[in-house]
Amino acid sequence: MKRFKLSALYILALLLTSPFHVQVKNFLVNSQGFNFVSYILLGTLAAFFALGFIRAFATGQPLEITAICLAAAITGYFLFQRRIFLSKVFFSNFLHIAEFFILGVLLSKENKKASSLVPLVILISSAFAFELSQIFIHNRVVDGNDIWTNTISGLVGLATGFF
Repeated sequence: MKRFKLSALYILALLLTSPFHVQVKNFLVNSQGFNFVSYILLGTLAAFFALGFIRAFATGQPLEITAICLAAAITGYFLFQRRIFLSKVFFSNFLHIAEFFILGVLLSKENKKASSLVPLVILISSAFAFELSQIFIHNRVVDGNDIWTNTISGLVGLATGFF
């Protein structure tokens, strides 16, 4: 577990700031810079994908190229088809996608063994923990869709981070 120190700190930060996510979301949604914040989050995701594409095409292996294209397609579906990007209603989902995408990338970078299931277990358990911790937070609701969103965006981050 020593090799996942940064990921563990990131998960801890997510859990500790969880009670303030609604306030942060409301602040960002009601601010003049809402579109700017959305573009920053989207730009961060796009930068990770660009790096993944460059590394995948540099290796020239079709499986890696296919995996990164699939990861981009899944994220694109969440952001544009589900109308999460630039939508004030679904902005919290966009935040979840960005948070767990980054966690997935961190886990993949800290994992030295490509065949290890530890990052996957950490990712799924943190998605559950993050959502279940909301039982103890006033005005928050546990939502199964958020667990799936967190897990899938983390898996996309894992796939992107491996390249």
